[in-house]
Amino acid sequence: MNRDTMSFDIIGVGCGVATLSTVLQLLKRVKSEPAGSMQAPTVLIIDKGMSVGAHNLSGAVVDPGPLAELLTPEEFAGLPKFTTVKSESFQFLTPGGSMQVPWMPKSMRAEGYPIVSLSELTRYLAGLCEKAGAEICAGFAAVELLKENGRITGVRMGDKGLDKNGVQRAGFELGPDLIGSMVILGEGACGFLTEQLIAERGISGPNPETYALGIKELIETPECKGRAGTIMHTFGYPLDQMTYGGGFVYCVSDTMTAIGMITALDYRNPTLNPHDLFRLFKHHPKVQPFVAGGKVVEYGAKVLPEGGFHCVPGLAVDGAIIVGDGAGLCNSLRLKGVHLAVQSGLSAGNALCEGWKNNKDFSVAAMSKYPEQLKASAPWKTLQKIKNVRAGFSYGSIPGIMTIGMGVVSGGLLPPGRMPLEPDWETMKAKADVRPWVQPPKVADSEAGTQMDKLSDVFFSKTHHEENQPSHLKILDTAKCTTCIQKFGAPCTIFCPAQVYVLKDDKTSIHIDFSNCLHCKTCQIKDPLQNIKWTPPEGGGGPVYSKM
Repeated sequence: MNRDTMSFDIIGVGCGVATLSTVLQLLKRVKSEPAGSMQAPTVLIIDKGMSVGAHNLSGAVVDPGPLAELLTPEEFAGLPKFTTVKSESFQFLTPGGSMQVPWMPKSMRAEGYPIVSLSELTRYLAGLCEKAGAEICAGFAAVELLKENGRITGVRMGDKGLDKNGVQRAGFELGPDLIGSMVILGEGACGFLTEQLIAERGISGPNPETYALGIKELIETPECKGRAGTIMHTFGYPLDQMTYGGGFVYCVSDTMTAIGMITALDYRNPTLNPHDLFRLFKHHPKVQPFVAGGKVVEYGAKVLPEGGFHCVPGLAVDGAIIVGDGAGLCNSLRLKGVHLAVQSGLSAGNALCEGWKNNKDFSVAAMSKYPEQLKASAPWKTLQKIKNVRAGFSYGSIPGIMTIGMGVVSGGLLPPGRMPLEPDWETMKAKADVRPWVQPPKVADSEAGTQMDKLSDVFFSKTHHEENQPSHLKILDTAKCTTCIQKFGAPCTIFCPAQVYVLKDDKTSIHIDFSNCLHCKTCQIKDPLQNIKWTPPEGGGGPVYSKM
């Protein structure tokens, strides 16, 4: 069989906010040139999700500054949003109580910001891109970067129609090769092609990227008039002093609450269960009133790139650029990445337009204008001011809080230099060296609708994979599993937020229920022996988020 080839000027991998912002800015810039002076480039964006927005999840209280720059006033006014932030609080939680933080820096406040569904925002931006002339195809996974003489020349899409043993079924199709002058990698955190490119070209940042697992539910509640627009961020319980993270509660309407828990993946204790921490958070007396009498209507999980300034890789190579979460562009102190994704899109779109005007010059030298513009932006300068905050918390809560204080007071000058970070997978201790972690709460009848176990939650993610296909989750060496089980207690069966990994009856091996996978990639990031590899499944599989 011959593999089809299709050619475009620009190819976007991942239909997220960063890619869409890049394409929209490029096409708007081209259109603004004098009539007839420039032909618009042909642009194709592909996404592995079943539909546009199906794999997009965030909090999301959005800093609107970069969006206001990207969109016209009319487009900005049409942004889909639940509501805006009307009141906010920061709470330090103890096992039975809480204390409100009396003062927070202005940069941490969100009053007046829109509360959005990232999946809906993605669909809105995708519609604007299509209106501007881009083509978008969902349900297709990119599995390989194409290269020629060291230059990225396009991507190969995954084959469709293999059975679980890798044998061609009826209707088998070879994935086509997409050839382009420039590839935009906007796959999100720990992107499959992005991570390969960073490793191959040696363009990683000074520190290794460190991640956090975010777990989120949308809960429908009895009506509480006036609650819409109330948000709360928390730190402390149920996390210990050596685990970074926190919770959030966003009242997106009088009858709907978004609630989530962020757990940094550099935690030490192999028995720590992020999903159980989330359940304990919902059970806390400060949080419980926001979800009392409610029922879960949607669930999801993703990883956030938290390392910050010193973890950002090189953003441009010959034939490709990296945007958004895949470039580590997330403010871990504010728990905000959408505005940085849009800002990277603005800068990348401008650089692409200049290259397009200059006889399709997409060389590394031409694309260097992208990181130059990004690093001159306000969101980047904020990221620079908190450059060591995440590393400070790797030493515990008190050093982390001190690092925040020094950074805020000094405008980022203190602590000086670069504090190091360890890869998340290296931090885990042996099971024999730790105390067993906490258990989930006992569920009262009144909490039955909001206290889901993992499999019940997975149901509300609407995740699905055709089971008669090769597993996209690979255990590289089964002998290592026995070692991991003995030393660490099978942590993959604990940290996965979708119960993909199950300890077999023999207690020496692992069964993979890949059809449950939420594509969060926690397993690849946190596995202490680096024995799990996530690869793109056949396009169209995975979660189907609609309001997340």
